[in-house]
Amino acid sequence: MLSDSTKGFVLVALSILLLQLSMEMMQNHDDAEREYQTACDLEYRALMGNISIPDWELCNELDQHRSRKAALFMITLASFVITGLVGTVMILPSNED
Repeated sequence: MLSDSTKGFVLVALSILLLQLSMEMMQNHDDAEREYQTACDLEYRALMGNISIPDWELCNELDQHRSRKAALFMITLASFVITGLVGTVMILPSNED
């Protein structure tokens, strides 16, 4: 059976991998947000000189895509924080008398 400190180190290593994944998910969400803004945000389109009416069906699809990307980013970020904290707690010496 693995000791608590070994499990802690494994969780911290997993946390570092999840940090990389969450950075990638953040970039994916930013790209989806930018795509939605360019195609559907009326204010942004007006500022860029595009005064045409957006395709609302496409905007609904882009909004759903943007929401999924945001949820994935939040899940990976929460996983990173939780595994990092739990791993750190498991590494720290316990005061058992």
